[in-house]
Amino acid sequence: MAYIKDGVGIIGVNALHHPNRQRFSAAHELAHHMLHAPVISQAVHVDKGIRVLFRNDVSALGTEPMEIEANAFASELLIPGDLLAAALEGGGVDLEDEAAIEALARRFRVSPAAMRFRLTRW
Repeated sequence: MAYIKDGVGIIGVNALHHPNRQRFSAAHELAHHMLHAPVISQAVHVDKGIRVLFRNDVSALGTEPMEIEANAFASELLIPGDLLAAALEGGGVDLEDEAAIEALARRFRVSPAAMRFRLTRW
């Protein structure tokens, strides 16, 4: 949930989610504050759903620009390009290599889905 009321920004995340999910959710909602302030000043913006990366069926289809932008912002914030490059030691990673993806995800404290999202947009 993201909202701006009288110039005060409010972000809410689900305390029942895994800490990595909470970090991504907070970064995602921060993106709405940074990129979409006029929209979230008009009404509470609630991301619904329980998907690991995408917050609802609309954004999962890649048709909701605000959600796509918020996911990209969050992944870049939590997995900075220079730190990712250092972690990859100048090489790449096979997106089919589950163990490698999971190891990178643990290193950056994100979900494997968030790591794949970042790697495909790096």
